[in-house]
Amino acid sequence: MVRFMRSPFQHSGSRPGREIRALPILAAVIAMIIASAPGAPTVKLAKLTVPSFERKSLLNGMELLILPPGPSRRSFRLMIENGAAFDPVDKWGITHLTTRMLLEETEIRSGDLIRRQLESLDAELEFQVVWDAIYLYGNAPEGNLAAVLGLLGEIVVRPFFREETFERLRAQQLEEVRNQLNRPEVVTQKAFLAHLFGPNPYGHGVLGTVETLNNLELRDVKIQYRKLFLPNQARLALHTSAEPQDLFRELSRRWGVWIRAEAAPFTFRRAPAGQGWRILLQDLPGDEALFRWGRLGVEMGSRDFYALKMLEEYLTLSLPGLARVVEAEQQIQASSRVKAFRMPGYLQLSLRTSSDRLMPYLKEFLQTMSGLRKGEVDSSLMEEARSLAYLEFRNRLEDPVGRLTRLLDTSLYDLGVTYIVNYGLRLRRVTPEDFRTLLMEYLSQDSSLLVVGGPAAELKPELEELGPVQISTVR
Repeated sequence: MVRFMRSPFQHSGSRPGREIRALPILAAVIAMIIASAPGAPTVKLAKLTVPSFERKSLLNGMELLILPPGPSRRSFRLMIENGAAFDPVDKWGITHLTTRMLLEETEIRSGDLIRRQLESLDAELEFQVVWDAIYLYGNAPEGNLAAVLGLLGEIVVRPFFREETFERLRAQQLEEVRNQLNRPEVVTQKAFLAHLFGPNPYGHGVLGTVETLNNLELRDVKIQYRKLFLPNQARLALHTSAEPQDLFRELSRRWGVWIRAEAAPFTFRRAPAGQGWRILLQDLPGDEALFRWGRLGVEMGSRDFYALKMLEEYLTLSLPGLARVVEAEQQIQASSRVKAFRMPGYLQLSLRTSSDRLMPYLKEFLQTMSGLRKGEVDSSLMEEARSLAYLEFRNRLEDPVGRLTRLLDTSLYDLGVTYIVNYGLRLRRVTPEDFRTLLMEYLSQDSSLLVVGGPAAELKPELEELGPVQISTVR
């Protein structure tokens, strides 16, 4: 039996212990099952409607995107267009720690008072740090939204960084990183990213490492805050029934004192391409094992992005057949995903099962990849993949929170709102020949990376049949 995991990991949270969690996207899985059913109708890939919104800018450069109300609770999402990519080389994890400290104390309130205030307003507030951006997001009843956004403004604009708080939160982040060392799914993903991206910032984890966190001092937090948290790098998207002009005046009063400054340039070394076929083995205890196969992908806005999203769905749809070939009763966890960022991201397929069955699955997977490179494409499966890629995007756009995220993405990645309108049309323009050409390029073994985690003594002899094996020590 195949258990699908669409997005295995996400770094986010408003309190310790919430940074990494399994997030199977049930809607996408349900859509996949429906689309895979015999006689399932083909989805019409039409133009999508851009959510109606009003754009306003404060004098300090902060931008407001005001959308009509959705459900009874009003969602909001603040995006800072700087993320963990700006972590200095020997201080990985500093952006995450800095953002975490914002919620702990302001010049006016303690962390306890902030939490009590949020509770009294029936509001939720969380944060997420990714390579390209920082997000503070949540929801509240309409009647309390202005007060919540005022409190958020105080948190972001007037933080207070205390030494005792720094030491406490750094210790918590260190403990989380140490706990990850015992999680095969996290350790292998770290190794995959480190070896795939090399010196590129995307090669390091958002939480940092034990070594880099121990390098941090309170002054590093203050420097990172001043460098990244700028109003001219900030966009606040929200749903509300309030009059835009009234909301603008209220937010101007709360956020207008935030002083703009020149943004740090987004100039980083690109990940090295064409490194050849590489096999990395991590010696991990236990009866389970997993592999991660992948390669460099594209940046958001690339013409190949749409065909790659189809490939992501195509590989997911192919997984049940792969499992049946190996062993009908064996339970596996598998996922395929395409990640695109401001710089090229990655394509990855992962599979986890018992250590004694991993190699048969891996060999069958590589055989499947070989067939796809030769153009052995199931046309009906390709069309299902096209429909699923469209449905996933459209369904997210229909969700109030997803709507805010999609709209902010158009700014973060300089896509323009036509990215939303024409998403389905661009998927429709991917011809079978385009798809086969993409398979030849992106499934080439010469430029792919294989990371295997499990008992090394058991797995290494068979892995060496596939090529030279390097023992990875990335933690």
